[in-house]
Amino acid sequence: MPVLFHILLIFLIKGVGEYPAPLPHSENPRKEYIETVIYTLIVIFYLVVNIFVLNRFTDSICITLCFSTIIYLLIPLAYVRYRDHWTSEDLGFTSKVKSLWVVIVSLIFYTILGFKNTLTFEISWHILLISFYSNAFLEEFLFRGIIQSKLERAFGQKKALIFQAFLFMSIHIPVNSFNFLLDGNFTRLFSAFGLQLINGIIFGLIFLKTRNIWISVICHYLNNWLGAIITLFL
Repeated sequence: MPVLFHILLIFLIKGVGEYPAPLPHSENPRKEYIETVIYTLIVIFYLVVNIFVLNRFTDSICITLCFSTIIYLLIPLAYVRYRDHWTSEDLGFTSKVKSLWVVIVSLIFYTILGFKNTLTFEISWHILLISFYSNAFLEEFLFRGIIQSKLERAFGQKKALIFQAFLFMSIHIPVNSFNFLLDGNFTRLFSAFGLQLINGIIFGLIFLKTRNIWISVICHYLNNWLGAIITLFL
């Protein structure tokens, strides 16, 4: 059922609002493509080390946050600002939105989905606050703000949308594999990959049609954590 809801949202977002003007075409599209693949592989390697090595020696959230900030935010930000000369608006850091209807449809959908995903156990409020940054913001900044934007400059909007979704799904290989080692559930494994791919497309569409990173960050957070927030406060 969640998959059908997500597929429905893809058609809704595609049908409302207009697509913005494409980003300027890169003079070296191969470079943009290679950079996105290499950086995705770096993230996957970091997550493997974090899950299977670092977590065995420390459970410090601060250490994980520091490493994640460096990998997801500081290095790629420095690269696109000083090598590619991107502005904050190129990364989606703006108060403007290109399509208000996409914002409305997306927020309503993920609020409804969050209510359906109410948990049966509580997560502390400070974990929920940290997750807005470490989970929603960092992933959206890297995969929509940078990777999708680079791919759009290389291949255009539609191909960039699909390819970034597959890259986004691929960074979940370590955690999905770890969960599979714990429960051996093939159905849950393939369902997780499917939802991650579809959400990658949806978050990409939201970012593409709004050109605002904060909308996709909020939707990402509602998708992952609204159920936990409801459980905590009700």
